[in-house]
Order: sequence, then structure tokens, then C-alpha cells
Amino acid sequence: MITQKKTFVHIFVLAALALSPLYDVLSKEPNFFLAHKSEPTDFLVLIGMVSIVFPLIIAAVFSLLFYIFGKKLRLGGIIIIGVLIALILLPLAKKYSGDDIWVSFISVGLISLLLTWAYLKYSGPRLFLEYISPAILVFPILFLFPPKIFVQAFPKIEETQFPKISIAGETPVIFILFDEFPLSSLLNEGLLIDETAYPNFNRLAGTSHWFRNTSTNYAWTGHAVMSALTGMSQKDSRLGTYRNFPNNLFTLMGHDYQVHGYESALRLCPPHICKNQHETKGFEDVKIFWMDMTAIFLNLIFPQANKFGVPGISQSYKGFWDNKSKQGRGEKKPKNFVRKEFNIPLFESEFRKELVEGREELIEEFLEAIDQEQKKSFYFLHILLPHMPYRFLSSGKKYDFSGQFDLIGLDQKASKGGTWKEYEWLTHIQYQKFLNQVAYTDHFLGKILDRLDAMKIFDSSLFILSADHGVHIKENGLRREVRYKNLGDIAPVPLFIKLPNQNIGEISDIPATSEDIIPTLADVLGIKIPWEIVGYSLFKDSEVERKRIIKDIERTAYIVPNDLKPYLQAGVKKKQQLFGKFKDWNSFRLLGVTGKKIFDQAVSKFQVEPLEEIRVSISTGYQVQTQPDVLPAIVQGELAGVVDEKKWQALVAVNGIFQAESAVMNINGKKKILAFLPEQAFKEERNEVGVYLVKKPIKEPVRIFKPLLVE
Repeated sequence: MITQKKTFVHIFVLAALALSPLYDVLSKEPNFFLAHKSEPTDFLVLIGMVSIVFPLIIAAVFSLLFYIFGKKLRLGGIIIIGVLIALILLPLAKKYSGDDIWVSFISVGLISLLLTWAYLKYSGPRLFLEYISPAILVFPILFLFPPKIFVQAFPKIEETQFPKISIAGETPVIFILFDEFPLSSLLNEGLLIDETAYPNFNRLAGTSHWFRNTSTNYAWTGHAVMSALTGMSQKDSRLGTYRNFPNNLFTLMGHDYQVHGYESALRLCPPHICKNQHETKGFEDVKIFWMDMTAIFLNLIFPQANKFGVPGISQSYKGFWDNKSKQGRGEKKPKNFVRKEFNIPLFESEFRKELVEGREELIEEFLEAIDQEQKKSFYFLHILLPHMPYRFLSSGKKYDFSGQFDLIGLDQKASKGGTWKEYEWLTHIQYQKFLNQVAYTDHFLGKILDRLDAMKIFDSSLFILSADHGVHIKENGLRREVRYKNLGDIAPVPLFIKLPNQNIGEISDIPATSEDIIPTLADVLGIKIPWEIVGYSLFKDSEVERKRIIKDIERTAYIVPNDLKPYLQAGVKKKQQLFGKFKDWNSFRLLGVTGKKIFDQAVSKFQVEPLEEIRVSISTGYQVQTQPDVLPAIVQGELAGVVDEKKWQALVAVNGIFQAESAVMNINGKKKILAFLPEQAFKEERNEVGVYLVKKPIKEPVRIFKPLLVE
């Protein structure tokens, strides 16, 4: 007989089992807790809520209603049990159905009905739930065992274990660390900074030592940043916290300098040193934490979760819902520890009006922290630029709020960091987006330099700028996993070091690495580092013979040659093959098959022939609206009636002017087009988009066809 008491226990156990997959996901993503500034007590609260409180609430609500309404509610209990069984099965169905929505839901629905029927008819399933009830405590115990979780839940280090170094002088120190930034993206054919495309990097090079032959030591952010900030080789997979690495640049400077540290992936700066990023958590922080937990759970159970309005969780560690507080006037905004681009849920009707502020907010906070009144100050910023997702144009205007085009052409599951698919045109578009974001990074660097000049800090400062690693964008290539084939895009990174009162730039091609940054800084400031380091000062030890390697996520080593110029030249050649020689950002477009000959010309100048047997639909709409600082820069469409896509190339016009072109691609049996439009294409508010076709190969005079536009 199924009693109320037994039903309560069964619902409690099923609810705990349904929520338990959260532990598996979170145990593999310790940076989630770094992002949320989690303390040891937070882990106990998490376990208590997931394994006890939430299941208890679900079971208690049923019991309360049963007590009030009696046996009439017994059917409700059966329904709850069926739903909980379905929640347990959904992650498995999602995995084995290939993320297919209908297969997942239909199979789970049928199996849930069968198991619920068995629960009602036979005592075996009910006894099983009662016997395994103690096992629900196993999941949180296993969750705490991974070292990167354990060290956060049970920290040991004390403040007295940090180094205490006195530093003579008051030289301001600024260290900017960018992310996913291959050096070749900045260069022209002479392997110099392209001053037209990137005037602020050129401005910095004009007053700094530019170490053009610099390689990162690691292809992954955690290892690369720890290497740059500790000067030590990363021999294991310990989490990048001050508890694991008490000897780091923050603790080296923090005894004698006022430190303003803005980290974006690690937590190397202790709370007593970087007070700006370790504030007391308030209600809004707690709210964001549990909203993010909800997003993770919904991504676990829903196949293709984004189609249900659930935000993606693969591009950030915090603020998945872009859940910004509705601040009252005069209230201080909570500071996020990890600043990655946030996804905005598609079901919010006003989402286009919401500014994606994760990185911009961090920029403004960093700029505001720079103050000429503060003596002996160290400013550090690790910002995820020009890191994916690519959302910024060269001017700083944004596009693609929904993140619809973030991962075009990328298979995230094929490898760690993702593998580019075989669609050549899609990777070209991604590279175009990336270079626009590099230009935005240059725009941001200009703000930093202007602020330092305005505060009269730059001239007297030690200014360091580098990046953790590069990124590879090419069809059928690994985006982040390093191999000899893509080493030229991942290993070479920018490194600029401006000495105090330096005003003439110098280029050095000595084989430098990221591990040389701390010893060089210590050399300039006259600091004796109290722990063993592996790098060398780039000034004092420039003649030391170096053997460079780069390691992947598993710390497999690949030899980096002493001369990176062939790699840099290959990167520049790729840019010019795709886009031509750089002129300005308004004319920066993929050459395609027309070689830009048709761009910026009116459609009316050409004889256009109707082609009604081919129909085109534009998913982004044939009328698009601009918003302040937001442009609909990407046009996606689908063609019907095309037999051989290789014979056609699409042209995209905005307001009657040809602005871009697109290959016609066969993607899953559908003929797709995708174009990235320049900023100059748009006028304020409403713009009309048209799609035209040309046959390949292009012949003079060019014949242009107009397919039938369908809604």
C-alpha cells in the first residue's frame, strides 16, 4: 500500500536524484565558484540546498496539500513522481539522442509512463527508492573530492605565508593581459604594427620595447596566466588561486604597493590585497548564483536548451541570464569577478535594448581605478579581449545580442576548445569578426593610454602589455588545442614593455616567453624574487640561450622555434588573401569571388535579371532596425531551388548598395548564406536588405540575378 509517508520519502529521493547531476557538472568547472567568489560555507550551503532543502520543499508541499485536500490529491503525487522520473531520465536521453528534441521528449515520456506504472503496480520500485535513499549523500561527497573543488571548500593557507617584500621607489606599474590574441593579427606585410588598422598599438610600440619574437608557454588560459603571474612552470592541474599559488605577482607587490587587480579567470590575488574584487557578497550576488545554477540545470535537462529560451553556459562562468540588478540611484553595483560576455535569453522581448556590458563594465571600472593621487600603485587587468564571443565592431558598436552567430562553423564537442567544421566561408566570417574585435581592443587600449596620460602616470610608469595565448581560425582546424599545424596562430603573442620615462620605441627579436615577464619586472623595479622562477630578465639576461616550448591542456610539449617570423608572415599573408591590403574598417570585407569590384556600387547601376525559380528567405529579416550603438551586422539567409550551390555566389545589398557577399553553402541539406556587413552600410533606424546572385566564375560584364524573396 502506498501511504502518504512513503510517498513523501519517494518524492524526496527522486527530487534529490533529479538534482544530483549538478554535482557532476560543477565538479568539472571549479572556475564557476571562483567567478561567484565562493567561500567554504557556500559549498556547504550548496550541498544542503541541492540534496536536502529543495527535495524537502517539493515533498513537503505535496504532503501539505495532501493533508488539506485528502486522498483526492493522491493523483497529484503520482504526477509529481512521474515528472521527477522524467527529470532524472532527460540528461541521459539528451546524451544518447544526439541532442534531438523530439527523440528525447518522446522516449523520456514513454519510459516515464512505464516506470510510473511499475511504481504503482509493484512494490519493488518503491522498496528500491527507500533502500537507496541514503545514497543521495554520496553525490555531494564525490563532488567535494576533486582537488580543484576541495581546495576551495577546505582552504589551508594563512596570510602570514605570503611574501613580504619592500620595494624602493614609487614607480607606477600597469600590466594589461589580453586573451586569445595572436600577434599576426596586428601586423602588416613588413611585420610591423599596422598603424592604420591599430593606431593605439602602434602608439604603444612607439614608446616601448616591443618583443616581437615572444611565445606563450601554454595554450590554455589557466596555465598561461599562472605562468605569466608566477614565473613558474605549471607542472600540475592545480586551480589558479592564491591558496595554491601564494607566490605570485600580486603577493610580491601587495606588501608595499596598493594593488588594483582585475582578474578574469583566476583568483591569484588574496582578498586582503585586492580589496576591489573581493567585496562582501550581498543579496544580488546570491540571486545571481542561484539563477546561474538554474541555467546549468536547464541546460542539463533540455536538448537544444537555447530553443527554450535558456541562455548558453559555455562562454562564461557567471551571469548567464545577464541578470543585472535594478539599481536604485546611488547604489553601488556588485562587481563580477569573471567578466565574460553574457547571453541574453531570447524570450525577453526587450533583449535588443539590453547592452551586453560584461567586458565594457570591467573596462570602465579599471579606468576609474587609475588615480594619480595614489602612490606606489600596481594596476593589473586580465580582460577577455579579443576572446570569443565576437560581438564588437571596430568602433565599439555591438551586434548579435542573442549570440546566434557566436559558434557558427564550430563543433564545440569535437575537441577541447572546439574544432572548426569544413565550411570554409563560415571560418572566414569568424576571422572577420575576430579582426573587428581586435580593432575594438585597440580602441580600448587607446582609452587606457589616454587615461594614464591624463593622470600624468604613463611617462613615469612601467607599462606591460601581453596576452595569454593566441587562437586558430581555419576550417577543419583545432581552435585552441595546439599542434604543429596551428602553432603559428597559438604560440606568438604580443609583448610590450615600456620602461619608466621611455619615449622611443625599440623592437627586439630575442626569443622571449611569457615566463620572462615577472623576472623582467623584478629587474626593472630592483626586486629580488623570493621563490624559484624559470624565466629571465629580457634586459639583463637577453643573451641567455632559450629553448622554448608550448604545452597544451594535458601539458604535452611542442617545440617553439627561435624565429617566429615565418609564422607571422603566414598569418599576414592569410589576412591579405582574405581581405586584401588594409585601407580602413569601412572597406574591410571578405574579397570573395568578386574581389570587392561590386562593393559600394548601387544595384541600379547593373542590369538585374529576375530568377523566380530560386527563392530566398532572410532569417534576420529584409528590413532591419539599428539601435544606438547596436547594428544588425550579420545577414543570414536560405535559398530554395538551388541545385548546385558551388555555381553561385550571393551578394547582399543594404538600402540599394552592394555591401558584402557570401558563398552558398550546403549545410545539412539546406542552401545557406551568411554575410558580415560593414558599419557604413547602415543608416539610422530602418534599413532594407536585398539578396542577389551571381554565377561562378565571374565574367565581364557581370550578370546579376534577383531570386524571389519570400517571407
